[in-house]
Amino acid sequence: MHTTPATEPPGTTAKAPATAGSGEAPVPAAPSHWTEQLTSALREGLATDEDLVPSPDALRHAGLRALHHWHARTTLPLLAATDPTGRTEPGRTPIPVQPLIDLHLRAAEGTLAPAPDWATALHPVLLATYRRAYPHASAYAEAHANARDYTLANGRTATEADEYGHTYARLSTATNAESFATTHADVLTPALSHAYARADPAAYTATFPSSQTRATARAASASGKTQHPPPFLHLASGLVAAVRWWKAEGVAL
Repeated sequence: MHTTPATEPPGTTAKAPATAGSGEAPVPAAPSHWTEQLTSALREGLATDEDLVPSPDALRHAGLRALHHWHARTTLPLLAATDPTGRTEPGRTPIPVQPLIDLHLRAAEGTLAPAPDWATALHPVLLATYRRAYPHASAYAEAHANARDYTLANGRTATEADEYGHTYARLSTATNAESFATTHADVLTPALSHAYARADPAAYTATFPSSQTRATARAASASGKTQHPPPFLHLASGLVAAVRWWKAEGVAL
């Protein structure tokens, strides 16, 4: 923990943003409050009426308990329902959402688990979510085209170039998708575990929940099947229900 030197008045340790032409790197802007991030991501995904999404103020008033309720009743069941494992991914086990659902349900009622418990439940879910959220189709197409064009430029036939392109695309896409998923899961697991265990809104804000929401929607759409309702609408409706639940319970965190 950093402490303020006794010779400096409290609040003077933060560096002022660099002025234009000063040669100093600008100080990164602080992320918007988690309620603003979350509602903004849902509105963007819906591309329609804001009435379908709770206002940031309403969500801020409901607090993290409503968020936990949303994850337990909406986001995690959505990921489980759209999990292709066993159909198109027979080599993998289904996403183990139930331990994480249980922790969120307890947190929604006011009982917070310690960070190690959150970490154990979070990591496999995050890994599976980001693996599915990776843009496999576009990454494959780009890798195939680049490898094919390179092979053609080196004198191979069109058939040979196409075959090489597919081989390269399969390997690179699988490797990049796994790296993408592992990196996100490894970074987000301790950050979210800390935020949830301490019921810390600022710490949760720093995990960029807007990006996590978009990843959840992409993962839910990864099967290619039309979802009813669409993922963003399902997530928005669930968030409305979570705020209503909080109002009915009369609780706040």
